[in-house]
Amino acid sequence: MQATTAKRTAKRGSAKTRALVRGEPVVRGILAATLEELASAGYRALRIEDVATRAGVNKTTVYRRWPTKEDLVRAALLSVTDEKIIPPNTGSLRGDLVALGRAIIEIQASPVGQSLFHVCLSEGPDSELMTIARSLRAVQEAGLRAIIEAAVARGELAPSADPMLPCELLAAYLRHKMLADRTIVDEAQLVHVVDVILLGVLRPDRRKRA
Repeated sequence: MQATTAKRTAKRGSAKTRALVRGEPVVRGILAATLEELASAGYRALRIEDVATRAGVNKTTVYRRWPTKEDLVRAALLSVTDEKIIPPNTGSLRGDLVALGRAIIEIQASPVGQSLFHVCLSEGPDSELMTIARSLRAVQEAGLRAIIEAAVARGELAPSADPMLPCELLAAYLRHKMLADRTIVDEAQLVHVVDVILLGVLRPDRRKRA
């Protein structure tokens, strides 16, 4: 009797595990379809039904996890940075900022990044889509803060430095180059910009080493 019960419990457990594994590709497919639909139709014209069709799932599958269009688009936009912008750990603030810059540039240069850039421009700075994008900043900053905390622990940053300033300056520069100049920063330019930023935030003894 106990053996039978154990087998049933194990069977239910393995079935639950298989369901979770099958669910992960479905989630990724829906989020990818959302980004494609967003780039194709724009935020205002985006419909969850069209996302479901593109992803090859029933619309109830989408609604069950993301009840509103806003929830779905926020999750899709977050998935882009979650996959690409992982806090690096190179052993130095300079190395971490260069790695962070590479990740940002990769997103900007990708077809998805380029498409979303044009969609954001067409929607306007006061649109609901831009409001969603800005709401993700707090989530992204949590990851970036790990870079700064590691630099503080190593004693690299000057005591008076604004902790998030290096990351914010780098992100603002790369965003400006994309929005204003419509160009992608190359590796040499990225390293140069990081060095210029570090001149203002590193401790004096660290500046000499850099």
